[in-house]
Amino acid sequence: MSNEEGNRNNPYSFDDYLYVRDNFNYYRDDEFLQVLVRHYCPPDQYEIINRDLSALSDYVSYKWKDLADKSTELENRIKVTKIKHYDAHNHRIDRIERCWETETLEREVFSLGLWDPNRNTAWSRFMKMFLLYENGEAGVMCPVACTHGLIWLLQKYENELSPKAFDILNYLRDGKNGEYARGSQFVSEIQGGSDVPANLVEAVFEKEDDPDSISNVWRLYGQKFFCSAVHTDYALVTAKPKDSPSSTRVAAFVVPAWLPDNKEREIRNSYTIDRLKPKLGTAELPTAEITYNGAVAYPVGPLEKGLANVVGIVLSLSRLHVAFGMAAGALRVVREAILYAKFRTAFGISVSSFPMMINQINELDHFAKRTAVGAFKVFSEFIHFKEELISGIRDLQKIEDLEERKRRYRLRELIMLQKIVVADECPKMIRMAISFFGGHGVMEDFLCFPRFVRDAFVQELWEGPRNVLLTQIHRDFQRVIDWYPPDDFIRDLLQGANNDLIEEYASEFLRIISHESLLKNDEKTLEICKDWEGFSNELFIAYQEQALRELNHIEKPLKFSKLLREFKKRTLSKD
Repeated sequence: MSNEEGNRNNPYSFDDYLYVRDNFNYYRDDEFLQVLVRHYCPPDQYEIINRDLSALSDYVSYKWKDLADKSTELENRIKVTKIKHYDAHNHRIDRIERCWETETLEREVFSLGLWDPNRNTAWSRFMKMFLLYENGEAGVMCPVACTHGLIWLLQKYENELSPKAFDILNYLRDGKNGEYARGSQFVSEIQGGSDVPANLVEAVFEKEDDPDSISNVWRLYGQKFFCSAVHTDYALVTAKPKDSPSSTRVAAFVVPAWLPDNKEREIRNSYTIDRLKPKLGTAELPTAEITYNGAVAYPVGPLEKGLANVVGIVLSLSRLHVAFGMAAGALRVVREAILYAKFRTAFGISVSSFPMMINQINELDHFAKRTAVGAFKVFSEFIHFKEELISGIRDLQKIEDLEERKRRYRLRELIMLQKIVVADECPKMIRMAISFFGGHGVMEDFLCFPRFVRDAFVQELWEGPRNVLLTQIHRDFQRVIDWYPPDDFIRDLLQGANNDLIEEYASEFLRIISHESLLKNDEKTLEICKDWEGFSNELFIAYQEQALRELNHIEKPLKFSKLLREFKKRTLSKD
């Protein structure tokens, strides 16, 4: 028991912790992230990328972090669930009013020209996006991910686009007068999101002029039910073309939010925003239900290839973003939790000295590092193929070089597997990090973790929940088993790991994939499904562990008192 006398003016303060937390520079002060960048960055690009990341981090770590944190305050989150349908003169406008902080952050992030080939390489783009994700989604990173996917699909058919669609690509990728357009993707309908072939939004080619005086264009009719980033300039929308050979299939269209000269007048492109949805997570991001009533739309790629392109390219890129975005956020969450544990004392000693806390600190730290390096390794495969994704397995099987075909197939499956596992682990780890703060951990004005855990629940569902993707992976392997046996896949995937572990995993994976189908409702299938759900985590964690070994880095643990002294010296030197 303490012999200390009572003091009605309790002098306790969080100021030292806040000083270290708020002065920590995401890139300049993070030795592990610097090592990751140096390890994966091409030597001839390192000097420029290191310089650019250092400069960008000065914004991301301070001004943009503050904007992101401010945007999550309740009064600001409420704004993106409100919409003004009509102006004072009874004109339909469907105006979404977001908070100043979110709009400022989005404008400044998009000013980076992430996809502009004159400003960024593949590696600089990825590393900048990774750094940005340390501030979470913040109402901005979903538009970044969606814009990425839209640009990549438009680029695939760049030489075949209509003049209007080509202009859209240029505005998104290359910008106009230093400004870059934003994109989104509207796929889900009321009957569900994963079953894209069940979409019912209709595309009709109309020769006659509409009230907008545009003829000989495709127009969309019907409802989309889950449209995130509904405030953006352009949307990739799936629809079924009428009176065409592909009428039973899904086509992809790019749809402007406004036709030329109508943005300032707030005249939408023949669609209404019916309702904004109040979401558990990514609450700073406006998500809506939309009804199209003849919206002008431009096809992207062959009509019959829409489904394969959307799933194989657009959704795959979104899954990459979910995984490396959560990995980046984990670095920040874990760092701030560990620093707090080293700052906080109980019973006269640092809480980081208690054995239970030591184990939790080690677990969190290891999780963040293996998740981050795993994300870098997967993305390095994407960059190896010049950031080109194959639309579907049918196209994949046309690749004559078997080794290239196998490597591209591994990337396809890795993207899904990574998304499944990282999205499953992150909420658990954030919950543990929250526990370091006790009651303070659930206070939204005390730290960012409540926002991060809410967002993690939503991101776990983005682009396919766990059961859907595990079923898809199993089906994929059944389709390629003639030229890529499951056990060989494991040996290639885990190359460099312990041989006994590789053979154990190869045998188990072969057993699971050899089961005929995961869609039968019998005891054996239920057992296989349960085994596959558990094994999928073990498999990708083994991949992450191997990536961490390849990094071959031993980092000194964070020391709170040392950082406090260094940051105070830094502040004094600025003064």
